[in-house]
Order: sequence, then structure tokens, then C-alpha cells
Amino acid sequence: MTREPLGERRVSRRWMLGAMGASAGAAGLAALRCSNGSPKPPTATPGSDDGTRVTPGSSPTPRPQQDGKRGETLRYTAFIVRDNSFDPHKTQSAPLYGFQSMIYSRLLAYQDQAKGVIVPDLAAQMPETPDAQTAIFRLNPNARWHDLPPLNGRPVTAQDVKYSVERQLAGGAAFARSAQWAVIDSIEAGDERTITFKLKAPMAGLLNLFAAPQSFIVAPETAGDKNDIGSATQVGSGPFQWVEWTDGRLASVRRNPNWHGGDGRPNLDGVSLVQPESSAVVEARFRTKELDAAVVGRQLATRLRERIPQLTETTMGHSQFFGMRFSLVNDPYNDLRFRTAVTIALDRRAMIDKFYSGSGGVNPWVSWPMVDWALPESELTTYAGYRPGDGGRAEDLKEAAALLAAFKAEKPVKDDLPMFVVDETEAALQFGQTIKEQLAANLGLDQVRVVPLPLSELSNLLISGTAPWAAGPDNGWIDLDDWVYPYFHADGTKNSFPLRDAEVTSMIDAQRIELDKAKRREIGYNIQRRLLALNAGVNLFSERVVALTWPYVKGLPLDTADGYQHRFADTWIDASDATFRGR
Repeated sequence: MTREPLGERRVSRRWMLGAMGASAGAAGLAALRCSNGSPKPPTATPGSDDGTRVTPGSSPTPRPQQDGKRGETLRYTAFIVRDNSFDPHKTQSAPLYGFQSMIYSRLLAYQDQAKGVIVPDLAAQMPETPDAQTAIFRLNPNARWHDLPPLNGRPVTAQDVKYSVERQLAGGAAFARSAQWAVIDSIEAGDERTITFKLKAPMAGLLNLFAAPQSFIVAPETAGDKNDIGSATQVGSGPFQWVEWTDGRLASVRRNPNWHGGDGRPNLDGVSLVQPESSAVVEARFRTKELDAAVVGRQLATRLRERIPQLTETTMGHSQFFGMRFSLVNDPYNDLRFRTAVTIALDRRAMIDKFYSGSGGVNPWVSWPMVDWALPESELTTYAGYRPGDGGRAEDLKEAAALLAAFKAEKPVKDDLPMFVVDETEAALQFGQTIKEQLAANLGLDQVRVVPLPLSELSNLLISGTAPWAAGPDNGWIDLDDWVYPYFHADGTKNSFPLRDAEVTSMIDAQRIELDKAKRREIGYNIQRRLLALNAGVNLFSERVVALTWPYVKGLPLDTADGYQHRFADTWIDASDATFRGR
């Protein structure tokens, strides 16, 4: 298989990657321009297990007859965007590691992210935990690597699992989850199918550590001398095999016939992802059944269902969010009064109406769809910036004006307040411009200047501390620890504000070792209460996205964050459904 070389985009901040389309709804398909678009790009569709590729509108000759649930390739919208690495342990691009979730396995996997339901994947069953600091995994004896070079279908072993964790621990900052694995004290591969992890201390999020979206198991043969897994060696043990990835256009996988998941799955012959240029293209492809499914925003979903009433709809809150970051070492953001005035003056609900046609919700730090950990809305709406109704909004603005006045009584506001945003996101959504307009109208703060920059340039400014104020979309996470430890703990690897709050750090440490879930949840609430008071990083709102499908598509998965796509193994296309005619 020939793969074209792809251009590199250097990205160092995970939060910025959402700006490139971490969610099909929030930053992407919901914002597609309403136009006829340009001519659609070619897509490639995986065909038979021998690697045959076909183009849209054609099929292998003769087309194989579907056998019950088995057969067909699902054609689906997605964002085909990434950062500078294809390595599944290094990338921080949600669209890429979501795609890789179909290719690589984990010891455990989320069956439901919002509810925290975790099931075995490579593990034959849930781990044995003889004490709070030990986890013993026994591997599924049927687990094998894809029958592709350099692995050629060999068994997945305990040594592979050990290698996968140790390469991240030893790899340094290039490995996105290295800090999370630092709780591991020792790893012992007792035999080919048994591996034991000893922790330095009890870890409440232990199961999440092995089930999280990027906790992929890889083989040492694929990393090469440079310890980097490139596009040519994407060989895993998941339900599908890598076929191709072309930035901004298309990506596809084909069925792994030897997957360990059982029941003859995956049902599909493959999944073909395409990034459309406009809402008009989405509609046109639905009409011709070149698209079987799409995840879109509320406004586009409503229009498509009006025009194609046969489409079915499911919804899901997405943990990706729009927010802001302040640098606490830069004036005026080092003053709590100023950054709080800015934060509570913003009309979150008006933004939800503007961007999502009202299909979304306001957030504390943990996005509202993460029901296990998000501060309840009943409490959140008592806070400034979140009060409901016209009366609540009037209170918010009165408090914001008072805080700004108190700040200005001691020192003037700078004449120029640059707010840095990613240029592509700003062109599509004008999130920064919306903030600028609201602050001018609500606070009389007309010094705000929106500065769109390429993603790589903005990342460098954040790292160097020379971007005192930035705004845009961010990826969401699953477990409480992933939401708080990297960003707000004094030793967090992504605490670039930098926030050094002893109370927050102490609470983050406490939730890590609290094994009673109800008690841990209350600590999480207290962390969010403190973060709402500090306003260093602000999570404003998240979308409720819509999945549209033709009725012949069965079991399409949808979840709160990327990384769930391994569940496409359960999806199937019902050729006996009346709507399948003409596909």
C-alpha cells in the first residue's frame, strides 16, 4: 500500500488541538459554511480483506452479498486533522487517536465514558486487585497483532504491554501520557499472558489509567530505531486495520478478520471517513447515500431532517468545550478582580444559542456531559456568570462592573489587550470576536484585540508565556484526575498558567487516593468550586451533538469524547432495510 508523505504540524498543547476539530459538532460540521462547496474530494473505501480499494460510486465487481450482519463499508463524516506525530503514544490530536482507537487495543476500554463503564479489551477479564496498589491482568489468549508486517499476526504478549508503558515512562515530554503513568512503581511480566502492575500509592483512577483513550498497547517492532511509530507502521490488535490517512480529506480502515473480540466481529468490512467542505456537501452525500452517517450540530441536523425525513437522530453531550486561559504572571491577568470581571461578564447562554442553536450547556471546570464528575447544574447556576434568566444576567453584569471598577481604581487597564486565537477556528466560528463584542457591550472594555495565529505559532507563545490571554476550543477528558491533575496541580505537566494554589494541589492529591467514589466526587466538586473562584482556566460551555444516520445503519456508537471508536466493531448495515435500496 502506498502512502503519500504528509506535511507536519508541530503542536505541543493538547488544549489547542480542539481548535483543529476535536469534535465533529462543536468546532466543525456545525460551523460548515452553508454553500454549495467546492467539488468533493475523492475518498477511498476499503474493500476485501486483501486490501482492494475502490472509489465512491463504484464497488468491487461483483459486489459481495451481505451475510446477515456481516458486510459493507460504513461511510461517515469526521475531521481528518492531526498534530506533528502519528505515534499513538505521542499524538495529542483527538481526531487522530479517535481513528487509532479502531486500530489499537487497550487492556481495558470504555463502554460508556459519561457513566464510567469500563470493560475488558486485551485483558481476558477485569484485573485482580489483591490490594489497593496491585493490579494483575491476564491477557485474552486470542489476542493477536494484525497480520501485517512487521508483526505478521503474532500473539500479543505481556512483554508488549510492559514495553508500551515503559516506553512512555522513559520517553519524556514527547509522550503525552507519561505523567499519568508515573504512578507505576514496577511492572512484572510473569509469563506470556500475565502482567502485574505495582503502584507507588493507591490510585482511584486505576482502571481509567488502562482504559483511557490513549492507553494503547503497541509492539516494539513498530517503533524502529528512532522510537517513533509513523504512518507506515500503524499495526495494532484492534478490530480494524489501518488503510490510509490524508490530512483534511479522508481516512479509512478495513476489517481485522482475526480480532479477539469474538462473535465474528467486527461486522463491517471497513469504515471510510471523509471531511466534507460544507453543509451542502453533507446534504448532497446523504441524498445519494454516499454518506451513511454524520455527526453534526443542531442547526444542520434540523435542516437535514427537514429535507431528508428518513434520517434518524441520536444526541450526546460532548465534553469538548470552549474556554479561555489566562497567564497569571502577566498584567492585568495577575489580578483576580480583572480576570473574574472578564469571565462573568461573558454571556455563555448567548454563545450556546449562537454557535449551537441552543443545543448545549454551561460548564464548571468538568464539562456537563461528564455526569460522574461535573458540578451539578443546580449549584452551578448560583455562581456569578451562570445565573439564569434576565434577573440573573443583570446580577452578573452588576458584579462584573463592580470588580472592574475596583481594579481600575488602583491601576488603569492597558490600552491594548490582545487575545490570541487559532486562525482557522476564528475564521469558522468567530469565537474570539464574540468575546470581544460582549466585553465591549457588557463592560465597556473596548481594548480587546483579537489576534488570529497559526496553531504552531500560538502553541509556542503559550509555552514561552508570551500569550497572556488565549481563547478557543479544548478537548474534554473522562476521569476526574485527567481533568484536574495535569492542568492545576503544582507539579502538573500542563499547568502553564502557572497556577500554584496549595489548596487546589492538596485536593487533587486527595482525590487521587480516595477509593470511595462518592467521597472522591465530593472532592472533585470542591476542586471545581475553588477553580471557579480562581478563574485561571475557564470552561464556558459544551455542545450536545447530533448523530444522523440512514435507518439501515445499526448500532452507531456516540460518546462524550474521542477514543470510543473501537465500538464501531458492533456497528452493522442492514441490507434488508427498505432505506438501503439505492445505496
